[in-house]
Amino acid sequence: MLQGGLQAWQQAGYPRVTIQSDQEAESGLAPTVTITTASAAANSTATHTHTFLPGLVENYVNKQSLPTQKELTILFVDIADSTTTVVGKSPEEALEFVQRFMGIVTDAALAYCGDVKDYEGDGALLYFESVAEAAQAALSIRDTLARQQAEGQTPLHARFSLSVGDIVIGVIGTPLRRSVALNGPSINLAARLLKQIPPGGIIATKSVVEHLHQEAPPLAERFALWN
Repeated sequence: MLQGGLQAWQQAGYPRVTIQSDQEAESGLAPTVTITTASAAANSTATHTHTFLPGLVENYVNKQSLPTQKELTILFVDIADSTTTVVGKSPEEALEFVQRFMGIVTDAALAYCGDVKDYEGDGALLYFESVAEAAQAALSIRDTLARQQAEGQTPLHARFSLSVGDIVIGVIGTPLRRSVALNGPSINLAARLLKQIPPGGIIATKSVVEHLHQEAPPLAERFALWN
């Protein structure tokens, strides 16, 4: 910690962060953080305002009040046999292992215009406005993991489940700790389906495949009915 307190911090030209109360934040959903960066060599400041909200959800907040309902595609992904994989690893090594996986997952979500709602243990919940982009994200993650294994990195195998349906987007918690929640039958369905497939598998609901036939027929052809 810098000796001399706030005055020394400001004289050194380090960033200063001011957190407004919930009443002051325009959205009323999460604290607004104003970051003011002061340059010690120049009399200029740059101010950026951010809110602690997931990217896509933030767009919904800006456009309309919550709760709201929207059709979204849900992608669940987790590490298959993660318990076996981390046997013998230290907690730090296990964390690094999971972080490598989550980095791949997050990059794919953002590359295909989606976002990560939650990181839970060795898995994540992703959401997309486009069914085709969600399917492409799943395939991209799987291809990246296969490529890394071919390059000699520690093998990482994942499972994927896709569902689409109406999702209610709302806020849960209290003024001290708030989060945006996604709720809907398609989320529960995707979570259950995830446990039904082997490592490397991608399972999708019938409605996902029907959407793909409309949005991206070549992608739809990569899915077969599972009897």
